[in-house]
Amino acid sequence: MCSTNHYYSRSKHDYAIDRPRQPGQATPGSRPMSPRVGKKSTATRARDVTRLRRLIGMKGAQAAVGEALEESDGMVCWELDPAYAAWLWPLMQKVTHLVLSVPETDLEPLAAGDCTTPPRPPTEKEKDRVLQLPDVPADQIRVYTLILKGKPASVHKAFPTRSVSVKALRYCRKQVSADAGC
Repeated sequence: MCSTNHYYSRSKHDYAIDRPRQPGQATPGSRPMSPRVGKKSTATRARDVTRLRRLIGMKGAQAAVGEALEESDGMVCWELDPAYAAWLWPLMQKVTHLVLSVPETDLEPLAAGDCTTPPRPPTEKEKDRVLQLPDVPADQIRVYTLILKGKPASVHKAFPTRSVSVKALRYCRKQVSADAGC
């Protein structure tokens, strides 16, 4: 049974929280506070250039480049820049992490002249074009991990119903290559 009178159910540590304290000072009975509490972390993992791979058939400024994270059973976990998600799913919220599960045979090592910069956001006309692309089952790549901003991982470890159209990826790189500084 829940008590509605919280005043009498408080412990001595709860009263210590009510007292003013200096920033970074821990209250009795609690964990020490980090000096960065309340600040956004800007640390990101650096890309390993030796693990960068591109989709076969795409090269130069039109290359879709990502990092091969793991390989097993002929499949590669291929991490793309989250900016690609705006092209793959134009109506979705902002994506913070995107990893695809790609057959090993569909990737090749990075070559000189391949563009590694992330794509710009799509225009409204480009979004409409992506939404009109036909879904061909043979042209789909399965999503391994998808994390939206402010949400827990909605797709993890190859969720079977979320996939990416390779046509949309090719269309993205074709449109972006015209104004890419690669």
